[in-house]
Amino acid sequence: MKSYKAPAAIPIICLLLMSSALFSQVGINTQNPRTMLEVAGDMNISSALEILDYSTLEEVESSTFLIQEADNSIKSLDVSNPTGVALAYIQEYIIEEPNLDWVKEFNTQIDATDYVVIVTSASFNQELDLTNNPGAADNASLPFASAFVKNGTWRLVADYPQAANIDETTIGVWTISTLIFSNDVSKQYGTVDIPMGGAATGAASSPIIN
Repeated sequence: MKSYKAPAAIPIICLLLMSSALFSQVGINTQNPRTMLEVAGDMNISSALEILDYSTLEEVESSTFLIQEADNSIKSLDVSNPTGVALAYIQEYIIEEPNLDWVKEFNTQIDATDYVVIVTSASFNQELDLTNNPGAADNASLPFASAFVKNGTWRLVADYPQAANIDETTIGVWTISTLIFSNDVSKQYGTVDIPMGGAATGAASSPIIN
């Protein structure tokens, strides 16, 4: 006698097909998952995570970043929040009434172990005249502004070498724009000594970044 098991298997197949449709979206700590897998809360991933499909960002949309901390936790960085943290900061310093055009040292109080400060532009609002030092009358003066570290904090220096205010009674104002990076999102390679040997041209032995 022959036996046919196909009719008994049909309900099982139908049940599997229905289960596939019902459970195509999985939610953890949520009863209404919006995607194939949604976790409402913390999640620990022991291996690598690869994002294969993502939407492009439109011009009118605000962007966020995901930052991995030292303890391997992932935090969201919302740069659209004006009072929140960011990848970089733009700060303008208006330094009033320095010693003529000379700002020898302005302490920003920014911790050098946490941040990097870069001067992007600097301008002085007074008309200048070259000094009476020997040979200075035949030269020009270019503005100099930079950031440097002293005693653990970032300082600013600004000057027109060999020049000073024509009218020493007027109050001069330096406007110095800076870009401030967090050390968490930047890498410093340190100082590289370049011996030129008296030549006007040279080349690095190897690129710092390749």
